[in-house]
Amino acid sequence: MNKIKIIIVTLLVTAVASASAQYSQLGKQNEFMLKVEFGYAPFTGNMGQAGEHGYYLSKYHQAAGANIILGSNVSQDWFIGGGIGANYYHNFQQSQAVSMFGANVFADIDFRPIWQGNMGLDYQPSTIKWAPLVGARLGGSILMGQAEPEGYGTTITPLLEFYGGVNWYYLHGLRNMEHNWHSFYATIGVAYMQQTVFLPVRIGWRW
Repeated sequence: MNKIKIIIVTLLVTAVASASAQYSQLGKQNEFMLKVEFGYAPFTGNMGQAGEHGYYLSKYHQAAGANIILGSNVSQDWFIGGGIGANYYHNFQQSQAVSMFGANVFADIDFRPIWQGNMGLDYQPSTIKWAPLVGARLGGSILMGQAEPEGYGTTITPLLEFYGGVNWYYLHGLRNMEHNWHSFYATIGVAYMQQTVFLPVRIGWRW
């Protein structure tokens, strides 16, 4: 019985030592990062109840915007951060559409899986060039609209977005090496804010 305990303890110690050695080879598991992105969001449709002056964006407004996001790359594949953005809502094809400015404040999380499978087993590629990208955002949207009696003035609504795309590691760095998380990316998604559903298309730079 004692021999069995000694064998079990030895196996456990060996496993812990092996895991510790592997972890030490992985290097740091997170890094502060900044994301800058520009995009255009076509109008899809209005949601909710229209008020006295119609919807907040009732003239098929499109949205052009830019975002800055600060956060941390966690375990290499995840990014968690917070951002602010500015939007310009417009529809140049309708003379009655009044252009307006807005701002967004949101939490951002994205996932870029760079594990590959081979006969049911996961492994790390020697270099990283491309990775799929999925993410979500939750926050608030502020619209500086027309004041009474023409409009609603400043309005604040929830912001919800889901997006997916592709991520390009332009330095082609080794996994766990410095700067290998720096990348350009392109996404397309579905966003709701200001009683309106948009289809935002963005390009961004992460470093």
